[in-house]
Amino acid sequence: MPNFRGSTNRRFPVALLMLLIASLVLAACSSPETELDQGVALPAETATAPPTATMPPATPTAEPTEEPTEPPAPTLEPTAEPTQEPTATPTEEPEPAPTEPPAETDVLLNGDPAWQDAIHTYDGARMGVVIPTELNIRSAPTTDAPILATTFARHTVTVYEMVTNPDDGGRWYRVGDGRYVSADYVAPFAAPPPDETFSGHWVDINLSSFYAIAYDGDRPIYSAIISAGRDDRTPLGTFNVFYRVEDETMDSATVGIPKGDPEYYYLEHVMYTQYFKEGGFALHSNYWTPPSQFGGFTSNGCISLLKGDAHWFWDFLSEGSTVHIHF
Repeated sequence: MPNFRGSTNRRFPVALLMLLIASLVLAACSSPETELDQGVALPAETATAPPTATMPPATPTAEPTEEPTEPPAPTLEPTAEPTQEPTATPTEEPEPAPTEPPAETDVLLNGDPAWQDAIHTYDGARMGVVIPTELNIRSAPTTDAPILATTFARHTVTVYEMVTNPDDGGRWYRVGDGRYVSADYVAPFAAPPPDETFSGHWVDINLSSFYAIAYDGDRPIYSAIISAGRDDRTPLGTFNVFYRVEDETMDSATVGIPKGDPEYYYLEHVMYTQYFKEGGFALHSNYWTPPSQFGGFTSNGCISLLKGDAHWFWDFLSEGSTVHIHF
């Protein structure tokens, strides 16, 4: 077997190899491009920054939206603006509606305070009473106008307004549609205080004054002259309407006065009959007694009314309504 320990030829390749390796290492350390090409990154602190990175920061230029100015005040929509209520301006408020009677009523009073105490009807009219024995009702406010009817002393009339005749200055009261009486002969009618009052619609009948006065609670609203029963035949007391007949036939035989008796009667078309007590006692119209004789004791016990007044009470009362009769 050959012996290599003592041979110098075998040591030369080893030394040459060592020299070659050292040369390669030295070449690698002196060539940075070779490392970059191999994808090895340089340390961050040794990296060369681009030119812009070494420039001092520029002074910032404020953008329009970054100016330190106050923002503009918000613009309110028209609907968002508060509106002022009309009542906030007291000087522009309308005057309250007058509560006084109509102008014609002021003329009607003509300075006489007694009209203030006269009965006030539902429609704002006043009740008056006739002064002379007779008083003509005419179709116009003049003595030349046709006579439509005649009323009598102590009869009541409903006064709606006063009018003045432009020719002679005469004063007239309108007491209905196209119906006039001279204002000089009508006085205010005030209701005498009743001795008792009732609720709802009721009628107070005074046999001393011969008036039937309609009440709504404690308020008088209408009055009418009556005739009552002879010889105390009209009952006194408080009653209630229990039966009504608009067009009645009255036969005294049904109440104990037979045919042939001097006081027998048979009456057809007795209008607006309202019975308030058994025995035939009622409020009703009366066409057989002359109007001039109303205001006294002329009947067989009923409360007689002129037709117009009987119609008014027919509309005002109903079954159950109170009828209070007294002196």
